[in-house]
Formats: sequence, C-alpha cells, structure tokens
Amino acid sequence: MTDSAQTAERPSLDPPPGWANPLRDPRDRRLPRSAGPCGLVIFGVTGDLARKKLMPAVYDLANRGLLPPGFALVGFARRDWAKQDFAQIVHDAVKAHSRTPFRESVWKQLAEGFRFVPGSFDDDNAFDELARTIKELDETRGTNGNHAFYLSIPPSAFPVVCASNSTAPACPTSCPASGAGWSSRSRSGTT
Repeated sequence: MTDSAQTAERPSLDPPPGWANPLRDPRDRRLPRSAGPCGLVIFGVTGDLARKKLMPAVYDLANRGLLPPGFALVGFARRDWAKQDFAQIVHDAVKAHSRTPFRESVWKQLAEGFRFVPGSFDDDNAFDELARTIKELDETRGTNGNHAFYLSIPPSAFPVVCASNSTAPACPTSCPASGAGWSSRSRSGTT
C-alpha cells in the first residue's frame, strides 16, 4: 500500500471544528513549536517494554510530525547486533505495535538516526562506545547534548547504569549536572 493510499484511509488528526484545547491558556500567544534535534538513549532496548511501547511510540511521534528531522534513537543492550540488525528489530516492532499507519517515508527519515551500542551495564568499554556514539550524533545530527536516557531495565540495575553513565566521557555533553544540553538552556533562560 502506498503512502497516499494510507493517507486517504486514515482518519484526520485535526481537531473537530470549534474544539479548543482546555489546557491551553487563550492569552498565550506563542506559536506552537517542535523540538530541536535531540536523541533518546534506551537502556534495555531489547526488552518487551521497548519493543511493544517505546519504539512504536517514538515512531508515532515521528509519523505525526512531532519529532524533529534530526532525532536520534540509540539502543543499548547485551545483544551483539549491528546497526542494521537494530533497525530491523525497531522496524518489526513499529509495524506490529504502532498506533498510526506505517509510512515508508517517515520510517526512512527516522531510521537515519538509529544507532546501537552493545554491552552490559557494568562494561566501561561499552559506556565509552556510548559516549563516542553520542558525540557522533551531536556532530552529525545536531543534537548538541540534548539526549534523554530511558531505563527500560529492572530497577535493581538503575544504580549500576547511572554510575557508569555519570563517569563516561559522554557526561560533559549529556548529563544535566554538567551544565550542557537542555538543562543549561533552561537555566540560562533561553529555549
């Protein structure tokens, strides 16, 4: 089925005539904006939560035009996958579980930002590779330190991942405590 055929079949995402968002203050005159280039790092990306909920939700956001073109998705897990293997896993998860119709054009743009880092949570070399991957995304995708980290792992592993991530070389550009990325702009008053 082509993108145009899918577009004709799916219902409009526009609000009905006369509908107003009850949470929006009518005095707010700011124009709606989409986010700038950013990334999402998912620890435990091979689990059910990531495959059935997180990755399809990321695709749905992209499909609705709510993610920037420079968005990046980094998977971190104990599998020995290449980037292509990871992209295929995400593709299959999206096709099986997304709430919006699959469109190849959206998929291709989103997949350009996919990266996979194999390793265990206590592997310093894996976190060094993660730091290199994030730095590469900052340079090639324009994410500039704007990365969110999602722990799709058992709570017992949280301390290990947080400790490893805070000492990795990625910390100066990706940790809120470093003064870079989103947190520095919010502290300085710019958005």
